[in-house]
Amino acid sequence: MPVCGIEIGGGFGRGGRWIACAAAALLVLAGCSSGGGTPGASPSEGTPTATVTTPPASSSSGPGTTGLPEAVFTDQELVAIINGVAQHRGVQFPTAQDSARQRSGASSGTFPQVSTETTPSECTSLVPQNPFSRWADKGVNFAEGAMPMGAQSGPATTIMITLRSAEKDAIAKADFGYTDDLASRCGHFDLASTESGRTSTYAVQLLAAPPIGEKQHGLMQTTKPKGPGDYGSVVLRSLAGTMSITLSLAVAELNSEADAKPALDSMAALAKELIDQAVTKPPTVAPPPSNSRSADDLVALFKGVTGPDGSPVALPGASVIGPAPGSSAGPSLQGPVPPCTYNDEAYYGSLLGSVLGQGQIQGASKMDYTEFSVISMPTTAAPPYPLDTRAAALRDCATIQEVILGGGSREWSAVSKLNTTIAADSSYAVAYQLSDGTGEWHVRAGARKGTLSVEANNRTSSKAAAQATADALAAFFGSVFSHAGL
Repeated sequence: MPVCGIEIGGGFGRGGRWIACAAAALLVLAGCSSGGGTPGASPSEGTPTATVTTPPASSSSGPGTTGLPEAVFTDQELVAIINGVAQHRGVQFPTAQDSARQRSGASSGTFPQVSTETTPSECTSLVPQNPFSRWADKGVNFAEGAMPMGAQSGPATTIMITLRSAEKDAIAKADFGYTDDLASRCGHFDLASTESGRTSTYAVQLLAAPPIGEKQHGLMQTTKPKGPGDYGSVVLRSLAGTMSITLSLAVAELNSEADAKPALDSMAALAKELIDQAVTKPPTVAPPPSNSRSADDLVALFKGVTGPDGSPVALPGASVIGPAPGSSAGPSLQGPVPPCTYNDEAYYGSLLGSVLGQGQIQGASKMDYTEFSVISMPTTAAPPYPLDTRAAALRDCATIQEVILGGGSREWSAVSKLNTTIAADSSYAVAYQLSDGTGEWHVRAGARKGTLSVEANNRTSSKAAAQATADALAAFFGSVFSHAGL
């Protein structure tokens, strides 16, 4: 049974989870489907059953609020607003992450081609901009996150959030540029979402929304044709001064406005909290440490870089290491790492303020891939550099204990130091096995030049091939440093 879901946060892993997460973001409006729809299908017949409510601009946005936002919030401040509400609700982890990852990803060229169209076409102004276009839009600030409604986090119990901010007239035109007359004509319409040549179609119905902010409307969306087990989605959109809010929740059985009402009510309560947070507790976000490379710079650095097999490499995005704005959460372990230990949590904890990008290079087969990370340290970074410390900790170890991000550990056995030739200030390369019964050898290598470091790992079928793999990774590092002008 298909289920809509978006993974918020997390790193890269097998299969490129970050790209999967980006693609899943399209489901905020596109919903879930067991199959594609029919492009250009005619809109549903019938008289619209809902209208858009537009109270006077001076009206309150609801109980608990004292007005509407007047300041234009930055990406980071919008992240802080979401996370501030999450903390007030008792959520123990940041629910919104650094928007720089999506921003830089939009310029990487790694995202699929996506378009959305409505029938009638004039109804387009009622639906949110598709995520990839939104991330590339530098004229409007944004943040995205998720808010679980209870102890369990799932597609039908997690509200997806998009906040956008700009000058009042600009945000109104960008996200609510329609008239009440247009809304009355768009009571029912079709939405077609096309990704990489594949189109899926959805039936959308406009819903009356609780009076939140200056302008608001709801949307109820189901797959068309509807397949067994398909989830629908309910969307609430609100304009509040300099901020627009788009909330979405998956609903398993969505056949009528009555089915949509509980979702609308839950989202309305969250929208009021977000407005209240923005007005009564405006966020203050410290600027990130000075860095010679921004997230966009790190992505651009890889254009023209080739991987170990000579194929082009793309970095799908980058962001600043550290607690998400508005959240106290961050790396819980910092300080010295014992010898013969590979601890990414402690490692990243010692790199706060650095710009981090992670990616994956696909090889000839599905199981042949290289995972890599690149880090640009702040200009204030000073020895001992984390990569140098890591390299020293791996020397002359027959076994290494790996502490896995998120908990757990595993032992590397039969560890062998590999020799690589690379013009760098510091480097390491090791081969090892895991007690997984595969007999595979794993190769990890890294190098630092100035404030830029690159690390990568791959697998090979035999120990004899490990050195050649390490040499190929070293050549990849050299290509990155060359493109960086180092």
